[in-house]
Formats: sequence, C-alpha cells, structure tokens
Amino acid sequence: MHQRLMASWSRLSKAVLCAALPALAVVNACAADGDIEEVLEARQALTTVSFQQGSLPSSSYAGSTDATIKEGSATTNFGAATTCEADGDDGSGVDKSCLLKWTVSGIPAGSTVQSASITLQVTDGSSNTYSLHEVKRSWSEPAVTWNNATGSTAWATAGAKGATDRGSLVGSVTGGAGSRTITLNAAGVALVQAWVDGTSNNGVLIASTSNTDGIDFASSEHATAAQRPKLTITYGASTGTGSSTDPGLLVAFIGDQGNNGNADAVLELIKDEGADATIHNGDFDYASNPSAWENRINNILGADYPYFAVIGNHDAAAWGGSSGYASYIQARHARVPAMNCAGELGVKATCNYRGLFIVQSCIGTSELRSTCAANASDQVSFIHDSLANDSSIWSVCAWHKNQHDMQVGGKSNEVGWSAYQECMSAGAIVATGHEHSYSRTLTLTDVGNASTGHGKTGAFNLVELAPNQSFVFVSGLGGVGLRDYEAANHDDDTWWASYYASNKWVKNGTLMSGTADYGALFIRFNVNGDPKRATAYFKDVDGRLADEFTIQVQ
Repeated sequence: MHQRLMASWSRLSKAVLCAALPALAVVNACAADGDIEEVLEARQALTTVSFQQGSLPSSSYAGSTDATIKEGSATTNFGAATTCEADGDDGSGVDKSCLLKWTVSGIPAGSTVQSASITLQVTDGSSNTYSLHEVKRSWSEPAVTWNNATGSTAWATAGAKGATDRGSLVGSVTGGAGSRTITLNAAGVALVQAWVDGTSNNGVLIASTSNTDGIDFASSEHATAAQRPKLTITYGASTGTGSSTDPGLLVAFIGDQGNNGNADAVLELIKDEGADATIHNGDFDYASNPSAWENRINNILGADYPYFAVIGNHDAAAWGGSSGYASYIQARHARVPAMNCAGELGVKATCNYRGLFIVQSCIGTSELRSTCAANASDQVSFIHDSLANDSSIWSVCAWHKNQHDMQVGGKSNEVGWSAYQECMSAGAIVATGHEHSYSRTLTLTDVGNASTGHGKTGAFNLVELAPNQSFVFVSGLGGVGLRDYEAANHDDDTWWASYYASNKWVKNGTLMSGTADYGALFIRFNVNGDPKRATAYFKDVDGRLADEFTIQVQ
C-alpha cells in the first residue's frame, strides 16, 4: 500500500466547503453518515465478464471442460457427453457427480474479484439440493473416471471424495428444468480469485452422497452454445499495488482478556458475530496459565480457529518453554495453515490471512527482552521492512502497549513514536491493547507531534488510509478491569473520535449516556463491492454499539 491515488476534485471541494463552515455545522453537516457516500463518491469501476464454450467472451472461447463420473461405471469416461449429471443414488445406492472447469483469461493482473456465479441449463430437474465443492486435484476431461482423475493418476478416494480431491463448499443448486444461476459464496469468490491470480484451477464438483432424485445439466458439448455451462466474474481493476482481503472478511480485535466469565462473554460475542479471525493484542489470562488460556479459546471458538495472539507484559513470565504461551501459539499456527505466518509468532512476525497483512511486534514489552523496548531498533526496522516489502491493500500493525497520547487512561510512554510513525508512513492501521478501555483516533497525519494534534483531520465517522495517513485504536476490554477516562490527562486531547471507558462514553464526537462494558472491535474489510473500503464497530457484551465508522483506503 505504497502508491495512492490523489483525492478526487469532488472530495477536495467538499473539504474546502466544510472547512469554511462554523465548527458546529461541520460536525452536523460534514461528518454525518449520509455524507460518507458523497465524500467517497469516486468509487472503483467494476467489470463483468462471462466464459462459455463457443460463445463468451467470444465465439472462439474453448476453455470450458466438464465430465460426469459414475460409480456404476467406475472405469468409463463420459467427457464427450452432451450432459453432465449428479445423483446420490443412481441405482443400488451408487453415485454420480459432475466436474466443471473454465480457464479464465483476459482479466488484468491484480484485479479483485467482487462476485462470481455459475449458470447451468438444467435438462432434468430435481427436488433435491446438490452441493458445489472446490476441486483440489487436476483432472482431464478425456480421461477422468470415477476411479481416476487422469489417465495415470487415481483420485485419493474414488469419486473425488478424498480430502485432497475436493475442498470447500462454494454453492448449491436445485430446481426444475431451465436456466439456474448459482451465486458463489465467499469461499467460492476466494476460489475464483485464486484462479484469476494464476493459482491452480481445477474447477468445481457437483455432488451428493444421499440424494435420490438426480439432476442433469447441458454440458460444454451441448449443441446449443447458449445452454452450455457459464462462469460469470465481476471484478475491479486494482488501483493499489496489491490485492485486497476476501470480500466481507470480519476480524475481531481484543486485548487484556483475563481468566473469568467476562473473558468468556467476549469470546462468545466474537463467536456470535461470526468473526472469521481474532487479533488479541496482549495480556492473555493474567494467571501465567497458558493451558487454561488455550482451553478457553478452544472451548468457545474452536481448536482450529484463526487466533492471532501478540505478547503483552503480563504474558512474558510464562512465554517460553515447552508449555509456554508461545508453544500453544505455534501449535495453533501449525494446525491452521490459513493463518499463514512467518517469524517469531506474537513477537516479531508477519501474517497474511485471506489478504489481510498483519505485522506482530513486541515493541514496548521489554519484560520479554531488551530488543522489545521502546523505540528498539530491532523492532522498528522489522516493522519498516515488513510493510515496505508487502503490497497488500489492508495492513495492520499489532502490538500491546501504548504511548500516553494514544490511550485515554493513565498509561505512560512505553512504545516510543518510531513504531507508530512507521505504520502511519505505510498507511497501516495501528491496533493496540494495554489500557482497559476502548478508544479510536481521527485520521492522523503527524503521529508523535502533539502540538498539531498528531495531525488529526477529517470526520469523526470516517478514517482514510494512505501513505503518511492512518489511525490508532485501543481495544482493551477483553475481560479484565474496566478503567476510567482520565479527564486531567486527556481533556485537552483533540484527536479522539470515540472512546468507551468506565466513567464516560463518547461516540463519534458526541457524549453518550452510559459507561463501558467488555467487548471487541470488529472490522469488516472489502465491503459493498469496494476492496478498499471497510466498516467497523465496537460492540459490547450487552449488545451496545459503542462506536461505528467507515475506513477507506485512498
């Protein structure tokens, strides 16, 4: 995220207009939710392309292949048939399944798939629902059978039923004769994105092991081109330097968890919200009991849930060793390869989870070692190099501790400004914990310079990311010790958009009634067809939305 487009004339004009209005009018007229759309009116153009044998994108397209595989004819190839069929009981309990594949070309490199669908002409309908799965193993249309994927390679399990033969559920189909369009789910969109990015493309499989009413489709050999299987992709040409996250990726951010019912309630909230992953910025259970902490996560979110944990000062004493926190974090990563991390996990590591780039740092946590101290060159250089060498649209810097100005309680300067400045320079979100409250800044352009309000700018409910432009938040309400907003230390702060503490709640610049309870910040990336847009909210265990805002990458 190192090259950004200049703001549109419309955005600049609005900013000038808003700057000319009285302060109260700016809050009321320029920071309203409805104006976000106007401010962000320069949206990414989308393109839709379809692939259909002998028809689309042109009559010369010949990249569609398909074949039925039949348990009852386990060594026979049906690649030349004019239909592709699926059934869970084709006589005496034997199955048949339909393999489909399209080569995709002509989509510009770096494009982001927004949606994808498959249109099939049903020639023999069914009242049963059939699942579509990713195919993991390469197969050959003129050679594939129930037993073999190619002329020389068998399926791991006959019928492409093995874990290395088929993968995620990407959609489903049912219904009577006629055209049926299957909108692929998030896993399906991610699969098509992989095809566009050049990853091995083995298509999809339509199958069931239990249905008794079969379904047949016109194949790529059907005499009528318009009835052949069609793949339709809607994509946006990237204007950044890298790819975005999966559409709708939802990530929870917490810190300062504890070993009690409040901690459980926050994890249950994360589960109920359907977060795809959690980033935990330090201070796990406050009891130096790694196995109990691990069990808490496993019992609520699952042993294979993507849980990205960064060391906090209360974790240092039980960090190492065969049964320390680090060992459990490493074991989770080994179980969940989709976490995709490298380096010393929780201390000095990078992860790329479904397009979200995460830099984990121990900066400020000198309780672990001296190279984690404030402004430690080892960590600052690592943060700089990690961000400089990555081209993801969305990046998060994750550590535990704070600078005094970057929280609303009583914490002192424990991180140094260098790490914050490296993340701001790259346009990366800064996510922290440590202080047991929630707080979020406005957009910041001069982090470390209190005399300019750290360069605070923009609307309360919109933060904009770009080189030398970011925002900082503290999400420290994971389950232990609600803390106060300290007026004597922070009433002159001008850079806060929202905060949620034991004695005061401000939401997007407005004082609210009520005080904090435990909860988490949730960020949903790549929303509304815009890979550079996210929506965020802090929700507590009582269901209150303590903060709601939009994030836009420029």
